[in-house]
Amino acid sequence: MRSSAFRRPLALASVFAVGATAFVAGSTAAHASLPGSGSTLTSSNGSNSIAIAGAASLGLPEQVFDAAWSPDGSRALYINERNDLATVRYNDGNNIWWDFPVAPAGTVRESPSWRGDGSTAVWAEKPSGGLWSVKLGVDGAGWTPVTISPDDTNNYLNPDGGPDLRVVFERQAVGAGTPAVMLYDPSKPAPEVVDDNGANPAISPDGTKVAFVRSDGTNNQIVVTDLAGNNDLAVTSNAANHDNPTWSPDGATIAFSQGIGVATAAADGSTAANPTMTGLTGVPAYRPQHQDRVVRLSGANRYTTATAVSQSHWATASDSGDPRAKATSVVLSRSDTFADALGGSALAAAKNGPLLMTLPGSLDLSTTAEIQRVLAPGGTVYLLGGTGAISDAVKNQIAALGYTTQRLAGADRYSTSIAIADAIDTTPDLVLAATGVNFPDALAAGAAAGSFNTPGAGSGLSAVVVLTKDTTLMPATKAYLDVLSPDSVVFGIGGQAFTATQAYNPVDVVGTNRYWTALYTAWTFFAGENYAGVATGTNWPDALSGGALMAVLNGPLLLTAGDTTTLSLQAELVFDEYSGSIHTGLIFGGTGAVNGAQDNQIGTWLSGPAGFSKVTNPTNVGIAPTSTMRTLSADGSTATPSPSTDANLHRSPADLRTAAKAVQDKAARELTAR
Repeated sequence: MRSSAFRRPLALASVFAVGATAFVAGSTAAHASLPGSGSTLTSSNGSNSIAIAGAASLGLPEQVFDAAWSPDGSRALYINERNDLATVRYNDGNNIWWDFPVAPAGTVRESPSWRGDGSTAVWAEKPSGGLWSVKLGVDGAGWTPVTISPDDTNNYLNPDGGPDLRVVFERQAVGAGTPAVMLYDPSKPAPEVVDDNGANPAISPDGTKVAFVRSDGTNNQIVVTDLAGNNDLAVTSNAANHDNPTWSPDGATIAFSQGIGVATAAADGSTAANPTMTGLTGVPAYRPQHQDRVVRLSGANRYTTATAVSQSHWATASDSGDPRAKATSVVLSRSDTFADALGGSALAAAKNGPLLMTLPGSLDLSTTAEIQRVLAPGGTVYLLGGTGAISDAVKNQIAALGYTTQRLAGADRYSTSIAIADAIDTTPDLVLAATGVNFPDALAAGAAAGSFNTPGAGSGLSAVVVLTKDTTLMPATKAYLDVLSPDSVVFGIGGQAFTATQAYNPVDVVGTNRYWTALYTAWTFFAGENYAGVATGTNWPDALSGGALMAVLNGPLLLTAGDTTTLSLQAELVFDEYSGSIHTGLIFGGTGAVNGAQDNQIGTWLSGPAGFSKVTNPTNVGIAPTSTMRTLSADGSTATPSPSTDANLHRSPADLRTAAKAVQDKAARELTAR
């Protein structure tokens, strides 16, 4: 364990001389200035607690440095005495996750900060004998951080993430020299200078200004400018040294260190001469509040549940003003058995549309209406399975409505899964194999595979689902795997498929039952997600249509025993761990499928102090930007990939192998903790 003697001094860190700044290694930092309601001020000073103004401190079993809060205030991100990055639940100091990459031996980390929607975080890192750099990463095993600061002979430190994907940080030459405030914008090829005489910056909650530290010749003061470095405004002017600025969630107030204490002043400079002392010590951080949401998508039956899922996200094709995503296809599955449908979720994501259902012999009326709503004439409807699964009569009905049909079928469910896989990518990077004798493992795999295929995902990888006959490979699947590229990676999702694919060096994603396998799939293929979905583990239709939506939203599909009043432990673990990034929990199916008591449990685990709302069948799921693992441009759009290192922040096949190996140990730790 690393001694606290190696940590930064908690007194003033940015030491200024007139006309120049002497860099002090291990300087404290400003913290994430994220928007929200509330103005709860907290501080951390290396003790085993986070101090909270007006309330009891949050006690932890380890030291806390530089605590910063997630966008909804549900989790604090901090660094402990071992230089681990960890997150802790806002109301439970023992509820800690340590899933950021472990610091290499001799490496010092400081100044962690969430950014944007909480999917990613930034921090400063200094290897033994090396320079400080700013890292960008995600809370999840297996993700490799990337460096967003320039690779030159300067130190880069004190990052602060704002409401979008931009980050401000400090540039400091080795030895004495004047520091500069830098702005990293993922839509631009390199960071730019905002101010050439400032340190320890904090970006405002609306993303338009930056507060930082500058010497007035005698003392270090807090100054605010716009992001072009213009319109300087003094926030402090009293005879004291100040550091570590952080904005209140409404942007009206800035807190900062004044000596060893914490003070506040109006962001408009009106109280510059007389900051208010708060009684806190250490590094300040405001805890923002946002109300999270639990969404249930359900209908009277499997057909109308599928249409409710579709309507939650996909626009009306004839309405040019509809802000929802525009579908370019529909995937149609038979409704009476899962046999030909298990690859459908991944296909729907790849083809940019919802998954709907029908009886084999006639087109369901609610499905007909939804196809006409969501898909413009001439669009493609993919039919899963042969004429026994979806008859030619149904095909002809669809054609009569003005749509093109494409049937994806083989002699059995196994060869049909290969036809579906080929329609996604004939040379996939990732092949997720699951048994086709039962449905749970393949449904969890479908959401995971589809998340790579969604247009705009920017992962650079494609993924498909193929089926095994429990522990046996049927001829179509074997022939498919035999000609895979040596660079393709096979994952055995569940024990049967893992056993069946042994000849292809599969990666083990195997839990002791369907619920654990779904969790391991979530942990392997997702991290920092904004959405997580839950469906019953004892039936398949709701999970099939729901999995297609989860793939588009870049979130996992989890399973729960829907006929009980208790949310499955496996789903609880995901909502707990990623509560800092998850703002929406989705439930697929009515209360007969997933007991209504589980709504509140999901909400409790994902939400912070502002709590959560419950909504049934909204039509705005995913209109706001989804995870920054996919959102690569500064405005949150997915249309134009960034030229910056943000585009590299995706799990590689090697990272996926690492993550899969880590999940069982991770689960064992969590079971012990609970």
